[in-house]
Amino acid sequence: MSLHIREASPADESIVSRICLLTADAGKSSEALFKNPELPGLVYAVPYLHLATAWRFVLVETDGDGKEQVVGYIVGSSNCRAFEADAAENWWPKLQARYPKPPEGERDQYTGAELYYLDFLANPHTTGQEVLDVYPAFLHINILPAHQGKGWGTKMIRRAVEQVLSDGQKGLWVGIDSRNDNGRKFYKAIGFERIESKEGEYYALDGQKFLD
Repeated sequence: MSLHIREASPADESIVSRICLLTADAGKSSEALFKNPELPGLVYAVPYLHLATAWRFVLVETDGDGKEQVVGYIVGSSNCRAFEADAAENWWPKLQARYPKPPEGERDQYTGAELYYLDFLANPHTTGQEVLDVYPAFLHINILPAHQGKGWGTKMIRRAVEQVLSDGQKGLWVGIDSRNDNGRKFYKAIGFERIESKEGEYYALDGQKFLD
């Protein structure tokens, strides 16, 4: 078995969505939380495979017969506001039609996790300016547990940093679920530093310093 990083494409949508589901509960599987298991991926992973304002890479395992299996992904954009505008025009509307926000009398038909995503789709989040004032570029990364702790997360972030630097940015940020202790430890260990924000937990990475 060997691993390598390559650029992702819309053809990777199914497995990227699956990986998102298997890591969406603060780094753990969220399968038990969804009757509509595609929801996490449709918000946090799949749009990056389709929108022009995003970049996308996958971690691929190749077996002895040359068969490939995607086991992780890193996606993001070098311009968060441009991505938000792109998604508002070209991504969220079709999902809003497909997954309308349930009326109060029907909300008990959905799990709490599903309601989070349905509410998000009805009113997509935009990032606080205090975060973008640090860097406009950002990432989302997820790797299947069997391939974590082997240095590939750092290698994938290196590829993302190379991308944002080539796009003229100086660094990038990541937002985390406050329950994700392992994720927090990982980001801090490789040089991410906390961004002060009232909206959530964010960490920023100086790109050139990281590459050096």
